[in-house]
Amino acid sequence: MKISTINQFSKLFFCLVFCFSTATLTSYSQINGQTAKVISAKKVDATSVEVTLADQHFMLIDFYGENIFRLFQDNNGGKLRDPEAKPAAQILVNNPRKPVSTLNIKDENGQLFISTSAITILMDKKTGLFKIINQQKQTLVVEQTAPIVFEKDKITLSFNSIPNEYFYGGGVQNGRFSHKGKAIAIENQNSWTDGGVASPTPYYWSTNGYGVMFYTFKKGRYDFGAAKKDEITLSHETNYLDAFFMVNDGAAALLGDFYQLTGNPVLVPKFGFYQGHLNAFNRDYWKADTTGIRFEDGLKYKESQKDNGGIKESLNGEKNNYQFSARAVIDRYQKNDMPFGWILPNDGYGAGYGQTETLDGNIANLKSFGDYARKNGVEIGLWTQSDLHPKPEISALLQRDIIKEVRDAGVRVLKTDVAWVGAGYSFGLNGVADVGQIIP
Repeated sequence: MKISTINQFSKLFFCLVFCFSTATLTSYSQINGQTAKVISAKKVDATSVEVTLADQHFMLIDFYGENIFRLFQDNNGGKLRDPEAKPAAQILVNNPRKPVSTLNIKDENGQLFISTSAITILMDKKTGLFKIINQQKQTLVVEQTAPIVFEKDKITLSFNSIPNEYFYGGGVQNGRFSHKGKAIAIENQNSWTDGGVASPTPYYWSTNGYGVMFYTFKKGRYDFGAAKKDEITLSHETNYLDAFFMVNDGAAALLGDFYQLTGNPVLVPKFGFYQGHLNAFNRDYWKADTTGIRFEDGLKYKESQKDNGGIKESLNGEKNNYQFSARAVIDRYQKNDMPFGWILPNDGYGAGYGQTETLDGNIANLKSFGDYARKNGVEIGLWTQSDLHPKPEISALLQRDIIKEVRDAGVRVLKTDVAWVGAGYSFGLNGVADVGQIIP
């Protein structure tokens, strides 16, 4: 090989290695969150500030009140938007904002101050790291310990914590409510045992006076010092950042901020504070058996979901089966002078609420039971095994028509379970929102 050819080959090889190394370093830099410096900030409107970064990316800070702001950054160029939800679901209420009287920006000594009357976001222009200050108390509530990490399908935030700080939230985290030194999953695991997650919420609050709500349906993991003491690591399986921060004093105030965004918790009706009874009264058979349960006729009976030649139960006891009916349960509460507020007569797989050949016939049967219950001061409800609205391919026994059940039969309690909210998150919110427009 000629020397000139070798030299050309060497130059080409060096170029390829250099380019590959540069690309690798760039990728490594992005994955490890080496955030670009802050160049400038400008007000977009009365509530929003756009922060320009040295790598030509942008961060949007949008205030939903004096003490609540939304932090949004999509390095793929995406605009401010609601999170993807299938089926469609809404996290925020229709009007989640409160007035913002003042919003000021100050660029001084290498630091950027973005302030309202309640809080200041202080950004280090060299590192891009920010901290949040409670203006009224003049205290630091939280600060970043590392740059935001953007990966292909993961976003990670890291904050400090202090020794006497505690953390709560995350939805239904079975068997635990205080998360200091632990990590929790923000995902629907359909688990009802210790350590499982039954109904997650991408929100937590700190005793140091702040809360964070990620605006996403994607799975997440919040580490409150399990991996590294005194460091909080928050991640979600999404490639852009969208989170709300709120600063306030105490649990009630911080939950109030959360409710401002997502809506107030359900106000239980008066009858809901009394005992409820959930069972299936339209499915099983009762056969005389000396080892069974004693009933009003003095005999003992054993229950079976399969036809054992016994007497089939019903809601209204119209088939010479009154002692095995749902009406008889109401009578027993009254006879024993027990407070009783509501009853679900179909709480069991394959139960339904009628034994006619049509959905309308079964709804009429449910109405008859509802009339009897209400006459005795009890409201009726339903469990949901199948979809809320009619589907022709489903048998009359398991058909549902939530509109007629509420309007005609007088249903006032709905147990969210299985087909209604089974997948959780957006699926569950969609179902609950649907019924929320129907039930009085």
